[in-house]
Amino acid sequence: MDENNKSNESRDKVMAFLKTPRGKAVLFFGIYFIFFIGLAIFSRVAGTGNSITPQLSVSPYTYSLEQIANHNYHYQYQYLIDGSTLTFEGDRNNNKSLFTDGIVSYYQKDDLFMKNQDGLWIKCDNPYIFPLLLDDSVLNTIISSATYISKTELATGEEEINLQITTTTLVKILDGLDVDLDDPVNTIQLKKDNSGEVVEVRYDFTSYALYHGRCSSSFQLILSYSNFGNVKEIQDPA
Repeated sequence: MDENNKSNESRDKVMAFLKTPRGKAVLFFGIYFIFFIGLAIFSRVAGTGNSITPQLSVSPYTYSLEQIANHNYHYQYQYLIDGSTLTFEGDRNNNKSLFTDGIVSYYQKDDLFMKNQDGLWIKCDNPYIFPLLLDDSVLNTIISSATYISKTELATGEEEINLQITTTTLVKILDGLDVDLDDPVNTIQLKKDNSGEVVEVRYDFTSYALYHGRCSSSFQLILSYSNFGNVKEIQDPA
């Protein structure tokens, strides 16, 4: 009984103390101390786990280049340079392509390019301007290095994503050079279908093209992809 009485008296004294201004202050800071200790423990656990951290990083947009990276599609590459248009259209299956610029027919296998001249296939230079812009792995690097601006959801379920990138960054990616340019930004627009796959890329790389002397006023490149997975094997030219 004496121990119970002492326990009750101690509890009553504590409760009475907590009702005083000083007691309320001690209780207030005690609760905050416990809160911050718990927060620190949670942050440490979350920082070392793989199941929590991915959910903490939310990107303003998503995209997929999987279908393009499978290298089986119909394509159209359209260059708009200083008011003139140059269009290449063809099919790709793995490392081979068969395409035309509307006048000349071309064949590509890896780094080998051939053109049909009077019925004969002869070796030629790569006809594409800035060919690295057509490489899907380079495209992914460019997108990852660009700055997100906005996105537009279309009534069809498609989505357009607008990005910007400096010529300084492009020179580093495409030319492997470190430069420091005070230049206007270049723009990129990705168009995704309703499954999230990129089906069109619009480059306005006027600043980058001016840096290389490939235009005098404007340079755009539109990459369009379709018929994914349905291109038959391309035969080597006879």
